[in-house]
Amino acid sequence: MSAEAWLYGAQFALSVAGEANKYQQAEQDAAEQRAAAGRQAAINNKLAYNAHLNLNQQQMLEMQKFGFEKRDLQKNIRAQRATNEAIRASFGGDLGQQGATLEATILNINRHGYEALARKDLNFKILATDFNIRHRNVTLETESKNNAAFSGLSTGGSALGTGLSILGSGLQTKLNYDKDIKGR
Repeated sequence: MSAEAWLYGAQFALSVAGEANKYQQAEQDAAEQRAAAGRQAAINNKLAYNAHLNLNQQQMLEMQKFGFEKRDLQKNIRAQRATNEAIRASFGGDLGQQGATLEATILNINRHGYEALARKDLNFKILATDFNIRHRNVTLETESKNNAAFSGLSTGGSALGTGLSILGSGLQTKLNYDKDIKGR
């Protein structure tokens, strides 16, 4: 085999080595991108977990607060009734409130008390709905950040593309060799 043939063979071998190196580099870059995206997703998931814990603690405190406030309202209703009874009893005998006036006073105390309890329940339901929405928003935000972390990742090297490039390089080297040999 002539020196020229060896040179063309070496040129082809270097071309093959270059294409194989590009393929390996693309594979390595893709693996590093996937690992980085996985790390980012893990961080996003930890942040979401902490956000959910925080929301759960806030919700628990609000529920405790609601329970205390509701109990206080119920105590106030009982206290108003007791106050009314004490006033009625202080008049003694038939001189205190009686009949429709007594019933109207008791109904009025109950109505105001139960309206306050109903408002408290409605406010709590609104607050509970708000917490559910905030939990869903944390989850959606995390999903969005994870999708962003994994979008645009390289798929790595293409074995078919590398093979075709090597084949093209081989054909080009053969054509150059034949042209050089025949051109003399």
